[in-house]
Amino acid sequence: MAKTLPSHAQVVIIGGGIHGCSVAYHLAKAGWKDVILLERKTLTSGTTWHAAGLVGQLQGSHSTTAFASYGVELLQEIEAETGQNPGFRQSGSISIAVNDERLAELKRKADFASLFGVEAHYMETAEIAERWPLMNAEGVLGGIHMPSDGSANPIDLTQALAKGARMHGASIRENIKVKEVLTAGGKVSGVRTDQGTITADVVVNCGGMWARELGRQNGVGVPLHACEHYYLVTEPIPDLPSDLPVLRSYCDGTYWKEDAGKLLFGFAHFHAKAWAKDGIPDSFEFDSLPFVEDDVMEVLELSMNRVPILQETGIRTFFNGPESYSHDGRFTLGEAPDLKGYYVLAGVNSTGIQSGPGAGKALADWIMAGHPPMDLAEMDPARIEDWQARDPYLQERCPETLVLTYAMHWPGRQREAARNLRRTPFYHPMKARGAVYTEAQGWERPGWFAPDGVEPKYDYSFHRPSWFKYAQAEQKAAREGVAMIDYSMLGKLMVEGRDAESFLQRVCTNDMAMPVGRVAYSLMLNKRGGIESDVTVARHSEYSFMVMSSISHTRRDRDHLQRHIAADEDVRLRDATTAHAVLSVAGPMARDLLSTLSDANFDDDAFPFNSMQHFHIGHAPVFAQRLSYTGELGWEVFITPDFAEHVFEVLSSAGETFGLRLVGGEALNALRIEKGFLHWGHDMSYTEAPHQVGLGFICKPDKPIPFIGRDAFLSRKAAGKGPFLCHIKLQESDPLLHHNEPVLKDGEVVGYVASGAFAYAQNASVGTCFITSNDKNSIPNGDYAVVVEGQTIPATLGLKAFSTPQTSG
Repeated sequence: MAKTLPSHAQVVIIGGGIHGCSVAYHLAKAGWKDVILLERKTLTSGTTWHAAGLVGQLQGSHSTTAFASYGVELLQEIEAETGQNPGFRQSGSISIAVNDERLAELKRKADFASLFGVEAHYMETAEIAERWPLMNAEGVLGGIHMPSDGSANPIDLTQALAKGARMHGASIRENIKVKEVLTAGGKVSGVRTDQGTITADVVVNCGGMWARELGRQNGVGVPLHACEHYYLVTEPIPDLPSDLPVLRSYCDGTYWKEDAGKLLFGFAHFHAKAWAKDGIPDSFEFDSLPFVEDDVMEVLELSMNRVPILQETGIRTFFNGPESYSHDGRFTLGEAPDLKGYYVLAGVNSTGIQSGPGAGKALADWIMAGHPPMDLAEMDPARIEDWQARDPYLQERCPETLVLTYAMHWPGRQREAARNLRRTPFYHPMKARGAVYTEAQGWERPGWFAPDGVEPKYDYSFHRPSWFKYAQAEQKAAREGVAMIDYSMLGKLMVEGRDAESFLQRVCTNDMAMPVGRVAYSLMLNKRGGIESDVTVARHSEYSFMVMSSISHTRRDRDHLQRHIAADEDVRLRDATTAHAVLSVAGPMARDLLSTLSDANFDDDAFPFNSMQHFHIGHAPVFAQRLSYTGELGWEVFITPDFAEHVFEVLSSAGETFGLRLVGGEALNALRIEKGFLHWGHDMSYTEAPHQVGLGFICKPDKPIPFIGRDAFLSRKAAGKGPFLCHIKLQESDPLLHHNEPVLKDGEVVGYVASGAFAYAQNASVGTCFITSNDKNSIPNGDYAVVVEGQTIPATLGLKAFSTPQTSG
């Protein structure tokens, strides 16, 4: 007789793959016994069962690397706890390069590994050939060896987690389909299944490739789609060494591992396909998809060249199985922004086995603590707009994530699928002047401008791409003349109502009781004193403020504000992002240019820094805020879309006299880093307190209405714990900083670069970096350096930026 479902559980987990079982295991092990996991068919029957089982500790970010490192720890310990062997073999891995840029990427990965104490070292071609004798070494320049990598059995690992969850008190039930997640009053209240209803305080969507459709029922966007993914298994190969490391040849689009005397080799496809566009069949369980040779022939030929024994060895298994990929290559992990108690862990882009234990633990810790246990902002379900969770977008965008898995991971690499979706009023006139576009949240934004005769197309490099000199010229214009930048895509949220001021006083750290026409830079903190966002707030009238957000955090900031509106407050939020086009006019000659176009007085006394005024440019009514992200004298000019091109033409024409230059995001990023302006998500997040990043000065703890997180901020400030954000400059002009390069003090790792770029005015790479230190007020004595592609580059470290912002002139 089937066991009756309980009427209530503290936590209901939906999905019996590795993620669901990991969440259940870690909750139960921590003492949360009232946990039930529901699986529609059989444990591992969706995607987990056919995973290749690769275990690589080094991933693309701090959080995913932490997940993978923890996963190795668990693999080494879980058999002793549960008696279930997860099939872990720590045979190591070797990644090879067949061109200089790939070698540079691999060396940077090895640099990154040092931040986590993970062994990774360069290996010469001859040594690789000796360690992997089946490899054709022709064209191989070298590689990176990671001895602690390996592989595991996906089913056995998942069953070990499930067994551990049961041992600690959790219940796991198979062949029960969740029909609906129940909600009441903006919170989850339980689930309705095909065998009854369970009320619950927390529901966790670990539905794998079903997670998107499940989330959609409750308005929770889960940006993933199943794609076809191939691997092959050979017939037995005589004398095949059982301790072969996993071999990855990214440029060949292939990986190989020993599998019980056979070779398993899989593909990162050059041409990927979304699967189940009309929905996943209800009967799907341990199923595979048709194997289409043409889909893999190009990669298969490269594989056979790299490992020639494949040309004379039969293939036992031709496998095609669906795996979930996200639109941006990032997980979705965390609490849904609009539905309290609804958590998601899905869309892990073929890294489920190596990341699953750690990701499940992170989500379990989040559920138990009520907040993220580490910086997981890149995975936030609130990072997407509603339209990015729709099937037409995901079916176009997600296959590209699979294609890019083994492609070059260039700094600033731009997606090509699903482009030209959102365009500002300046898109066409800027494109006509050579704009080469990047994309964020669907917005097209100039990255750099190609001069006449230069092809307006991105190329990429870890060193100096072809457009490097043009971006440098754009920096020069902003520093020495006048630049114009399209800011139209920045988020603009109107906060209106009788209680708008008191509301903003509560959610913002800076003083919002400012006169009409004033502008303030502010943080928004959480109750733990961490930085939830940084925003610019302008007071438009007694009851109206505009809150400006960065492009990728507009929705997140809106959700944060919405959550904090009290029931008795007269506060309304209105998204005005597309109601105003915005041009930044910045540089030492910005005042001279604007003064020729308007009878407004742009002098310091009449138009001070952090103020706003209305005037006309040409025939267009505009208003402008005096501030600039370039660190130079500047104004941000707001124009209604109908007048936008007119204002652009007037400024462009008048700007010829002053050498006006259009500037893109590549130059702007370098300009802001050089001046010490921070970017949320790189230089700060909800784990850092203001004192750690030098922004305590915009926190006003004595204002009449205490801001959220004030007491925690003061406590953390008094404790003075780091790490602390510092500024760094290389003492050599050739190497480039991008992100995550290790910082050394006297030869030991003490931090990492958070943001980096080459600054024209410094003739060197500059960056922000987090440094482990016991004193936020001084730099510990020592010799500092940054590791770039295995080379130690001397560097200068400072508490302040290497160029002072110019707010007057």
